[in-house]
Amino acid sequence: MIWPFKRKTTTETGAQYYIRDAAVADAKALVDFKHRVWRDMFGHLKDDTFFAQAEATTQDQVAFWQSQMKRGRKVWIAEDLRDRLVGTIHVTAQHSEHTAAFVAAHTLGDVQEIRYFYLADGVADSTLGQELIRVALGDQPAITWLMGKAPLVEASLRQSGFEPLGEPVEPTEEPWHGVPRQAMVRK
Repeated sequence: MIWPFKRKTTTETGAQYYIRDAAVADAKALVDFKHRVWRDMFGHLKDDTFFAQAEATTQDQVAFWQSQMKRGRKVWIAEDLRDRLVGTIHVTAQHSEHTAAFVAAHTLGDVQEIRYFYLADGVADSTLGQELIRVALGDQPAITWLMGKAPLVEASLRQSGFEPLGEPVEPTEEPWHGVPRQAMVRK
């Protein structure tokens, strides 16, 4: 069971997780969580240098996300009852360059892009992923890219109406060379 965030009633609701919009002060925890999840997702595809380079930019990433949140961009986080971050999602109408080209090529029209969607392994027996998608996106059409080994993310996307579109794309440049990505679309 998942309930809206109510800090005063964490134990009385029976909820296992709470979802809330991230505060500027949460940016460091978001970036650290992403780096932990990346090791699970991409550890079989990338070497330690990849992770060291990503982690070396932690302060820059924190500053980026803080600036985004200060400008009103929402990042949603899910926490367990001990305030541990167990999931996060960020949705935007602004497409990355490769997404914009894909959207145009497949005439997808006006779709949101899920840019940031990570789940901890500990939430496997829950509907937390679907709930994060619902809170961040509602029923809007959207695109995202499934990368690496992310069975919980893939299951959450499929259960929320996303389907693969096109063939997997193999990035030719670092840092993502060797990490195929599959477009997942909900129309």
